[in-house]
Amino acid sequence: MAALNPLAVFGDWHGAAGWALAAIRSAAREGVHTAVHVGDFGLDWPGAKRGRYEAKLNKYLIDLGITLVVSGGNHDNWDTLEKLAVDNDGLGTIRSNIRVLPRGGRTMIEGLAVGGLGGAFSVDYEHRTVGKDWWPNEEPTREEADALIDRGPLDILITHDAPAGVPLTGDFRLSPELTEKANKTRDLLQEVVDSLAVPHVFCGHWHQRRKYELSHVNGLVTRVDVLNMENSRHGNGILVWPGQVPLRIEPLEIRNT
Repeated sequence: MAALNPLAVFGDWHGAAGWALAAIRSAAREGVHTAVHVGDFGLDWPGAKRGRYEAKLNKYLIDLGITLVVSGGNHDNWDTLEKLAVDNDGLGTIRSNIRVLPRGGRTMIEGLAVGGLGGAFSVDYEHRTVGKDWWPNEEPTREEADALIDRGPLDILITHDAPAGVPLTGDFRLSPELTEKANKTRDLLQEVVDSLAVPHVFCGHWHQRRKYELSHVNGLVTRVDVLNMENSRHGNGILVWPGQVPLRIEPLEIRNT
C-alpha cells in the first residue's frame, strides 16, 4: 500500500508573503499536496498592491504542486469571500491553486469530510475602516452553523476562533461589552462541536499554539489545535495524516531552506 501524503494546516499569516512562501516550501518538503489555512490569510486586502500576494503565492503553489484551501478569518475580505461561486467540490476559487472553503460549507480532502465555519469578531473594530481593513460580515451566522449541523458528521472542522470550551487568554484587556461580543462566535462554534462531536478542530486567531480536548456527553472527544501566527517556526503549521480518526498530527517546522 502506498504511503499517504500528509496535509498541512496553517495558522494566521496576515498577508506576510515571505513567511507564506517559506511555509509552503516547508510543506512541500514533507510531501504535502494539499494545505489548509484557518484564516487571517490576508485575502484580497484592498490597497495599491491588491492581488499581488495571491498571485505570487499561487505561482509558488503551482510550481510545488500544492493546492491551498483557505477558510476566512476576521482579517480577510468578506465582501469578496461571500460573492465567490462554489464549485461542485464545495470550494470557491481565488486563483488556480488557492481555493476557499465557505462558511457553513464542506468538502472532501484526502477522504476526510472537512467543514468550514470561519470568521471571528475583531475586538479592535472601532479603530478600523469598513471595506478597507474591517468587514461587518466577519462573523459566522446561526444559519451557517445550522447548515453544517444539518448535513451531519465531519472528520475535521476548520474555524478561525476557538470553541468556547477551550481556555484561552489573549493579549487584549477587553471590556465586558467587547468580551460578550467576542464570545458570541465562540459559543456558536461550541454548539457545532457539541452537536457533531467532530473529532478534530483546527483554528487560529489567538496567536498562540495550544492543544486541548473537549469531552462530550456521549463519551466522544474533540481535539482542538489552536495554531500560532506567522514567524512562529514550530507553532504556525502542523502535518495531519489522512486515515482513521483520531488523526496523526505532528508539528511542521517552517524554515527557508
